[in-house]
Amino acid sequence: MIIQDAQFGYTAKVDKSNRLDTRGITKTETANATVEADSYNVNTGLITLTTAGESGVMYMKNNEDRDINIDAIVAIFGPSTGGAATDTNQIRVYRNPTTGTLISGAVDVDDNDNRNFGSSKTLLADAYKGATGNTITNGSVVVESLVGPGARVSFNIDLVLTKGDSIAISYEPSDSNTSMKCMAAIILHLEPDL
Repeated sequence: MIIQDAQFGYTAKVDKSNRLDTRGITKTETANATVEADSYNVNTGLITLTTAGESGVMYMKNNEDRDINIDAIVAIFGPSTGGAATDTNQIRVYRNPTTGTLISGAVDVDDNDNRNFGSSKTLLADAYKGATGNTITNGSVVVESLVGPGARVSFNIDLVLTKGDSIAISYEPSDSNTSMKCMAAIILHLEPDL
């Protein structure tokens, strides 16, 4: 029996130990999803928080038939007016929230971009940008952290949103904040359609 390539006529090589000689290229699922135009960057754009209370800054719901794999959540904080250099900001990530002014106010995010620049495919998701005082309810906190002012942090996590699942992100600046510019981003890819 000969294993032969139908297009070019190449045959497979077997070495003296009866092993098939092969070569492979290995890439991560995320890298492959980018090549297949199935990875996205969803970014709120600039938000200014004018209080020290908790504010919902981003919401996203999966409307795709395939699962969304969240590779990273990026939180970006500018310096806080009224805050000290040692103050911290609290980040909360919520699982499956269903109500709150972050959702009912529904302002689309600034960026929902395919990471393959040659593709015009778009992500089927509700993706909203928050504002000072926006609320998030009926969800449970799954990730929580503290970050200093003027910081950018990336949470490299592996969360999966099946169709209909949602995620929300809130920021709570330090007690003395009166003005802080910030952004939130979700870097994701669609699971392969098997």
